[in-house]
Amino acid sequence: MGGSDPTSAGAPVSDGGPHSWLYRIFLAGSEMFERPTPSDTFRIASNTVAAISACTVIATYTVEQGRLRRFSGAPDAKLDLLVEAADYADGVLPSTDGAWRYALFLAGNSVQHGCLVIRSQLPPSSDELFLLSALAKPTGAALATSELLLRERRRTAELRKHSEAQADMNQAMSSTIQRLGARQRVRDSFATAVASGGGETAILEALRALTGRPAVLQDSFGDERARAAPEDQRGPRAALEQDDTLPTTDRAVQEWCASAVRSNGQLLGFVGILDADHTVTDDDRIALEYASTSLAIELSHRRNLAEIELRLGRDLAADLVSGADAEGSRIRAEALHYDLGQPQRVVLASWVLPSPKGIQTGAALRQALTALQVPALVSQYRDSSHRDSAMAVVADDRNRSGLYEQLAIAFGSPKGSIGVGGRCSVADLPTSFAQARRALRIRTESREPYGLSNHDDLGLLRILDSSDGGAEVESFVQEWLGVLLDHDRVHHSELVHTLSVHLDSGGNYDRTAAALIVHRSTVRYRLGRIGELTGRDLSDPDTRFHLHVATRASAAVRGGSL
Repeated sequence: MGGSDPTSAGAPVSDGGPHSWLYRIFLAGSEMFERPTPSDTFRIASNTVAAISACTVIATYTVEQGRLRRFSGAPDAKLDLLVEAADYADGVLPSTDGAWRYALFLAGNSVQHGCLVIRSQLPPSSDELFLLSALAKPTGAALATSELLLRERRRTAELRKHSEAQADMNQAMSSTIQRLGARQRVRDSFATAVASGGGETAILEALRALTGRPAVLQDSFGDERARAAPEDQRGPRAALEQDDTLPTTDRAVQEWCASAVRSNGQLLGFVGILDADHTVTDDDRIALEYASTSLAIELSHRRNLAEIELRLGRDLAADLVSGADAEGSRIRAEALHYDLGQPQRVVLASWVLPSPKGIQTGAALRQALTALQVPALVSQYRDSSHRDSAMAVVADDRNRSGLYEQLAIAFGSPKGSIGVGGRCSVADLPTSFAQARRALRIRTESREPYGLSNHDDLGLLRILDSSDGGAEVESFVQEWLGVLLDHDRVHHSELVHTLSVHLDSGGNYDRTAAALIVHRSTVRYRLGRIGELTGRDLSDPDTRFHLHVATRASAAVRGGSL
């Protein structure tokens, strides 16, 4: 634009007449319309403000979706709020440094498009303020034009994209129409198979007829349920994994194209077609998918019937530990997708409620065993304590380490105990249940009541309790602790518990006091009282040994607290 370039700094307004500066504003507006973008428009406007006044532009705003958004300038949240509060009305803005600040809003076609925030040390003259207001007109119009161009570019891009999508859609629709006939035949075939009442066998026969390939159905354990193929055709073995993938190292499995059969996220089994030469087509895969869906409906229906029958009967886990018929229990367990054909154990869990997470013990135990990938039959268990308890029959071949930690996570609290019974067959689950109860009671009545106790690790207590139905143990306990037990019962004291903790602490007074949370002198007094009541010398090694065994045995056979 030569010497009249509006972007170059000019003389103050007073050096020229208002008409010359209006001409400069006209030139600035012309340049804005040459490149109508927000960045160029604000750049030209800022340079022109500096040229026609002693002001500078300190912030610019655009209007997006009816709200002012900062476009340039140093971040200043307070300034943003002041501009928004102006509500599109030009005016002076408060300033903390004594400078003059002014919000100049930019309208085009009677619509607000932005704002300039200008600043100077002194308020501008009335002529300068007039020129600044005049500059707002072309600036707002340029912003309106840039918005219009941007909308047009977007619309053009959308139309181009829509046109391309339409072409792709037409092509896809043509391909879809070509496949509809084949898929309709697949749907009709499986609909006929399901309606025939032939169950899974009829569905497999339909799959074989559609693909021309042998078809096999397995349950979730990998055992064959049905086939539509000659007997010499092998089916995919149990190596079909829970993640629905086929192991690439097993040639026998690679020869089959398989699909998981699921209902509501639950794995019911696998269906596969022979693909020894790796020539399965897309149509074959579609038929396999329809077969999987049809089988899911069929198998889910059967399972729902079994679950209804189970709800009408007693809880399977409770029946098992009560000595229910082993064969009948296996049939019921199969409907629950649980394998009773391997050694089992009983697990009892008891937690102090309410827990931080508000979860019940049965749900927490099921959640913890699932996290450890341990199959289980879980049931509520009621005992004489004031805790919430649960019972589980679990497979012995799974790693249960970390069960206490998982339960503590589920509850959000470590205040609980677990007892694990011995390894057994289905018929001996009542014995494992009794062992789990004993292990749980010993744990809850011990010096460290929170944790896991395994029947296999009870050692001496387990041997003592195995003879004469516990009569000898009771006699032994009465001989060594009877007077203390009677005293505790009558006077509500804790002499037996103090003695047990003292012996567990190796006879150390300080550790005993810390464990009991009492003063050392209190421990000394109680032990002196124990010596007086029993008439025994607590410093004698044999006496200490027998008393230690008696306290442990008492925890195993009595309901008292040690």
